[in-house]
Amino acid sequence: MPWYYANNDQRLGPVNDTEFARLAREKIIREETLVWQHGMAEWKSYAEVAPTLPSIETPPPFSGEQAQALDVEAILAEHPVELPYASFWARAGAKIVDLIILNFLVLITAVLMNKMPVVPADAGFDELRRIFAEFSELTQISIGIELVFTWFFVWRFQGTPGKLLLGLKIVNADGSRVGPIRILFRFFGEVMNRIMFCLGYLFAAADDEKRTMHDFLADTRVVYKKRQ
Repeated sequence: MPWYYANNDQRLGPVNDTEFARLAREKIIREETLVWQHGMAEWKSYAEVAPTLPSIETPPPFSGEQAQALDVEAILAEHPVELPYASFWARAGAKIVDLIILNFLVLITAVLMNKMPVVPADAGFDELRRIFAEFSELTQISIGIELVFTWFFVWRFQGTPGKLLLGLKIVNADGSRVGPIRILFRFFGEVMNRIMFCLGYLFAAADDEKRTMHDFLADTRVVYKKRQ
């Protein structure tokens, strides 16, 4: 129930019980301060009502050292999370499975959309330019399919079908679930990796945490699910 109190002949409030207790601790409300709340017949001094009030426990002062102890980044820096990082070959096997599935999906889509480029033996310049345009369009379609494919499986199951088949999942550096924005950032990092002739995949062979280039860019890890 809210409290009112008098200060310099002014009525102040209402304040809740916790705030009322704080004002009393800080001597803003003193023993002689008049206070009132609904149910009281008249204003009384705080000294009169204090014995009837329930004790409200308050947390102790929060020191700078304690605040530093709760700094998550500092904790991770001093005590890094040990995760069961997937091996280079496990990741390579998962990628092969995903590529087989994706190529099948792209092939089916290209056939249904009549986008399968065919190169005639006697193709002239104009014909080759048309075929190149079809290849470019098919590439865009395949990237779109892979984006939806990757985002859905990683967001829903924490890994693509290849990773799930081999008992792997994608996580943040602390082992937590990867968010939707990071999934997209990681995907476009992998697209960049392919532009660089897939050299970024070789990072996993040398890195202790088996990170590829897109893992470095998105700050993600690929780990074994059953070993956690």
